[in-house]
Amino acid sequence: MDEKIKNPKVERIIATIEQIPTLPVISQQIMELLNNEDVAIKEIAVIIEKDPPLAIKVLKIANSPFYGIISNVTSINHALAILGLNEIKAILLAFSIHNFFQNSEFEGIDRRRFWKHSVVCSQIAKYLSQHFKESPDEALFLAALIHDMGKMVFDQFFHDDFVKIVRLVNDNGITFSKAEKRILGVTHSQVAAKLLQKWHFPRPVITQVYYHHAPWLDKNHSSGSIIVYLANVIAKLTGFTSLDSEPVPDIDRFIDSKVMEFIDKAGYNMDEKTLREIVRQVMNIIYTDGKDMLTLFE
Repeated sequence: MDEKIKNPKVERIIATIEQIPTLPVISQQIMELLNNEDVAIKEIAVIIEKDPPLAIKVLKIANSPFYGIISNVTSINHALAILGLNEIKAILLAFSIHNFFQNSEFEGIDRRRFWKHSVVCSQIAKYLSQHFKESPDEALFLAALIHDMGKMVFDQFFHDDFVKIVRLVNDNGITFSKAEKRILGVTHSQVAAKLLQKWHFPRPVITQVYYHHAPWLDKNHSSGSIIVYLANVIAKLTGFTSLDSEPVPDIDRFIDSKVMEFIDKAGYNMDEKTLREIVRQVMNIIYTDGKDMLTLFE
């Protein structure tokens, strides 16, 4: 036996990932324009307007209450001006990933619930970035939107094992990451990062997805990883878990955890009062003004 193969399960997963085809881009023409530094917003608007379903989704994002826009955004030009080219690119890539996994023959994941969690996470990440007055992070929105993509990989390509993982979470009340390690030897964060690397995603996106459960291990880009981590936790605290069987964090236990100490030492003022207020504000936004945003991937 090859001594380099320390875990046959992990090797099988890596081999499967290597065989997953290249991510199909929603519109190659749009992506080419977005990669052109001299592109005009009007050029992209014209192309998006030719695809009504995509246009509707772009408008939904632009009208998200997390952007704080008072007036209703009704034109693609206005939407692009609000979102910016980098965020439009992130949205298009997220839709590509959504479409890629949409045709799975299995139904281990409630896809609507999964993508609602993802959308809420992306919006909370944007909210936190503004709250902490962070400089713009081009990777943040996309990383938060696709951070749990590894669960989709497990469901679609390792379905029987994923069913065992879900059962283990249900029966023992442990986290998905612990259950994944026990059944497959790797976590959804690691698998997602590996696939994103294969698909040539930007390094900061890969990093933030990889460390979204352990930002304290990210020595180079901890700022974005911390925000994606917090966005994920807060999304769950507000009732938006990616799977119905996923445990909801206990806010009191989280407040007293060493993670909160790490976040505070990293320069983020996240004491108990601040966290509870952010959770309250996010819940208020989602349940009063953000319901349309939750149907983004439906």
